Amino acid sequence: MQNQRIFWLTTLAITGLGFGTIYWYNQTPVDATSNPVTNKTTRISTTHLDNKNNKDAAMPTSNIPANTAKSPAETIDSELQTRIDAIKKRRPNLQYTPEQIAAASARSTSWSPSEEPPANLPLLPDELTDGRQFIQLDTLKMETLMPGDAINVRVAENARDYQVVIDKVEKHDYNSISWYGHIQGDDGQKYSVSFTRGETLTVGGLDTPDGHYVLQAHGNNGWIASSQLLFKVDPHVSDAIHPADVDPSYAQTPDNHSH
Repeated sequence: MQNQRIFWLTTLAITGLGFGTIYWYNQTPVDATSNPVTNKTTRISTTHLDNKNNKDAAMPTSNIPANTAKSPAETIDSELQTRIDAIKKRRPNLQYTPEQIAAASARSTSWSPSEEPPANLPLLPDELTDGRQFIQLDTLKMETLMPGDAINVRVAENARDYQVVIDKVEKHDYNSISWYGHIQGDDGQKYSVSFTRGETLTVGGLDTPDGHYVLQAHGNNGWIASSQLLFKVDPHVSDAIHPADVDPSYAQTPDNHSH
């Protein structure tokens, strides 16, 4: 009997001690540093954040777009640059800005009418009033012309506008440049046009459906007129050619007839 009491008391004491241990363990805060699993997870998270911060800090600044202004050379398109290069090759001494060349190439006309005859033109007094059209030549526009360009030319003498298409540009050894082109007529024919410009003098000839025209300019001042106007025929002077005028040995012998 005594042994049974001791057995049950011992069993109850052990059971109570077990319940007390479980209760105490559940009430005690878990230390993250003492938990191997939790500590491992914490180390992984911390390492990930550190690596991300390091990558962000090491990101090259070249990947970040910079709000920097482009240089003037970068803003010139390829077509304009080709035109600039051609002008420099033809006339290395000309100093035009890209803006001036772009503005000139955008203009559609090569000259404008002048209200008064310019004073520096080498013309006789009667030639200032013979009906030729005085003009202000756009020399910069002419210098920018390239094959394929089209310009409008105005001839006030017959109140007509013609479109000239440039076919070829040729630089001569004597520092002159010629522009060759054509006018497409309504009759299906092509009428040839040419301009030649030196240091200051510009001369040109235009075949048109309405006749031939001659142009001359000194600097920007010039004139244009038809060949018919320039080469007038005096109705009082005969243009007949007598054989004796060209052949001194010519002699007229009378006819002798025998009956």
